[in-house]
Amino acid sequence: MHGADARGSNKWIVWPLITAVVALTTACDAPSPQRETRVGYIEREWTDPNRAAWNGATDWPISAAIWYPAAADAIEAPFVIGPPGLPFLLRGWVARDAPPARAAKALPLILLSHGTGGSRSDLYWLAERLVQDGYVVAAVTHHGNSIQSDDLTAQGFFLFWERALEMTALLDHVLKDDVFGPRIDRTRIGAAGFSLGGNTMALLAGGRLDIEAYYESCQGPEADAADCEPPPESPFTVADLETLIENNARVRASIESANNDWREERIRAVYAIAPAVLAALSQSGAAQIEIPLRIAVGDKDTMAPLATNAQPFSESAPEAELWILSGVDHYTFLGPCGWAGKLVLGEICAESPQLPRNQTLERVAADASAFFGRTLR
Repeated sequence: MHGADARGSNKWIVWPLITAVVALTTACDAPSPQRETRVGYIEREWTDPNRAAWNGATDWPISAAIWYPAAADAIEAPFVIGPPGLPFLLRGWVARDAPPARAAKALPLILLSHGTGGSRSDLYWLAERLVQDGYVVAAVTHHGNSIQSDDLTAQGFFLFWERALEMTALLDHVLKDDVFGPRIDRTRIGAAGFSLGGNTMALLAGGRLDIEAYYESCQGPEADAADCEPPPESPFTVADLETLIENNARVRASIESANNDWREERIRAVYAIAPAVLAALSQSGAAQIEIPLRIAVGDKDTMAPLATNAQPFSESAPEAELWILSGVDHYTFLGPCGWAGKLVLGEICAESPQLPRNQTLERVAADASAFFGRTLR
C-alpha cells in the first residue's frame, strides 16, 4: 500500500480505449533509432501450474514479453500503445517476432518487474539499452495488478509479496524456452523493477517483510499516507482488503506467508528504480540481503518518498548502493507519452521542459547496464 487515496481518476475511464489496441506501427513521426543491434520483441503466454489464478478457476497466468538481440536484417517499428492515430504510451522501437541474432556465446538475462497498476512494457527503455549491451530481457505482467489486463483484483494490488513467485516462474519458463533457453548464460542472471517492482527486487534479493509491524504502523497516528494508502492506480481500498481477509481463506493464508523468505538464488544482482513500500521490510529483514543491490530514486518522488523508502532501507541493507537523482519524480521512469496520453493521463505523463524524461532514462539505463556489467561477470 502506498501513494494517495484511491480517488476516481480519468485514467480508469480512458484505459479501455488505450488498451483496445496495443500497436506496433510505423505511423510515428519519430525517426528510426541509429544503433548497432536490432531489438527483437516477442510475447509468450505461459502459466504456473503450481498455483491457481486469483479466480481459482485456471492456472496462474505468466504473460511475458522478451526483448533480445535480433538478426541484422530485422526491421524495427515504433511500439505504440493506443488505437490508431491516438498514441497514448510510447514504448520504443522493436522488431516484433524477429529471429534472434546468432551469438558466439550465451547471453546474460535480466528480468523486469513493473510497478503497481503498470504493464510489462513500462521499462522498455531499460530493456532496449540492455539489449544493445548484449542482454536478453524478460518482463511479466503481474497477475491482478496491471491496468493493461482485464483481471484486476484487490489481491493483486495488496498481496505484493506474491510477485516474487511470478518472477521465479518467469525465470523457469525463459530458461526452458526452446528459443531463448539455450541462449542464456545461467550464471549471469539479474533483475530490475520499478516502484512496487523495486520492492519485489528487495524480496528476490533476500529481504524479509515484517507485515504485522507494517500494518500496525499504518494504523498509528504517525502513519504516512504515501506508504500506507493505496496508490492512485488502485481501484481498490483498504476496506476491500479487510473484506477479503474476513471472507477469503486464501488471502489470509497469503498474509500469513508474507514474512517468508522469497529469495531467488539464481538472481545474482538487482536494480531497484523508485522502490515503494520498503517500509514493510524490517531493518533486520533488509540486512539479510547478500547480493549487489543498486537503487535509483528521484528527490522529487512523492509516491515513494526517499525519506521513508530508499533512504532508511539502504542504510539497513549492507549491499545497497543509493543513487539520488536531482529534480526527478516517480513517474519520470515510465518513459515519454504520446500526445493523447499527455492530454488525459495527467501526472503520469507530466514532463518538465528543463529535464526531459528521455534524458533521465538514458542516464539510468546506462547506470543499470554498467551495474549489471560489473556484478554479473
